[in-house]
This record gives sequence, C-alpha cells and structure tokens, in this order.
Amino acid sequence: MAQFRLPRLYKAKNPLGRPTRLIVFGFPISKNYLLQFADAHGLLLDDQDLRQRRLAAYIHMGLVVKKRFDAQLVDVCDDDDGTGDNASFTVAIASNRTHKHLSRMRTYRHLEELADFLWLIPQAAEWAYPDQADAMELIRAGSRVI
Repeated sequence: MAQFRLPRLYKAKNPLGRPTRLIVFGFPISKNYLLQFADAHGLLLDDQDLRQRRLAAYIHMGLVVKKRFDAQLVDVCDDDDGTGDNASFTVAIASNRTHKHLSRMRTYRHLEELADFLWLIPQAAEWAYPDQADAMELIRAGSRVI
C-alpha cells in the first residue's frame, strides 16, 4: 500500500499550527453502489424495495469485512446531493488516530482481497473524514481500525 500517502497523526499540528483532523483510510461506498453490491452478491434479487436491498447489502458487507478482512464500516462526512452517488460510509482499514492505527497502512495484508469482495479496484481506496459521532462510538467500543 506504498502508493497511498500517509497523513499526519490525529491532533498533530500542521504547518499552520492547526491540529490534524481524524481521518480513515478505506473504500468509500455510496447508497447507489450498495445496490450494485447486492446484485453482485445475489442479495434479495427479487425484492423491489430498494431500501431493503441496500440494508441487506450493508449488513452483509459489514459482517463479512469485519470477520474476513479485519475492516470496519465507518460513516463519513460527505454532503448528500440527493443522487445517492455520494459516499455515505467507508470500509475502513486504517486511521491516523495513533501510530498503531496508522501502521496498519504498512501491515494490512487484505487490500486486494477486500477490493475483490467489494467489486472495486485497490486504487479506489482513499482517505476520508469520518462522522465524528460514529468515530467516537467505534473508538469507545475498542475498534482496532479507528
């Protein structure tokens, strides 16, 4: 994963003296993409209720990425323009919260397999700002990712 740049640690001062915000590294996922994921994985193919299909895809994705790929679904801050194409969460594998969390960028072994499971390319992974409430909840729960 050397092709991805590493950010400063969370709360470290940037050149302007401001603390660095918490960010997570992973695959951004939109509401519309959840439907493609559901199709690819054969989830509720006959169901016409798009909300149900998205929910089934979200639950399936969350369970599998946590168990098989040591990753975590994290809500992100992205302005929803109403199209469903904006990222609503990311499949996170690392964060800049501590040295330990950031070191996952060097030690994480499942990037290609995770990308295959998500039907994405590894280069689709990127840094994103998590929703603060979701991030704090995951931190309190002891998430290894964030």
